[in-house]
Amino acid sequence: MRFFNKTHKKLAQYNSYSELQQAYEQTEFDLERASYNGDKKALKKAMKEHGNIEYALLYKNTPEFKKKNKK
Repeated sequence: MRFFNKTHKKLAQYNSYSELQQAYEQTEFDLERASYNGDKKALKKAMKEHGNIEYALLYKNTPEFKKKNKK
């Protein structure tokens, strides 16, 4: 069983930690706006994106990521 999928791993690999942090904050804002407006479609989209970014941030901290991306 894998915890992180390809999307999470690619996001972690191709974006810096600060870029992911900014994207995470933006998706939180999008979630709040969608919930305030009651837009279920926008809420679902923002939640999916928010989750992907959150998992990418978590993956960046794993030993597996650090081992694969030694410089």
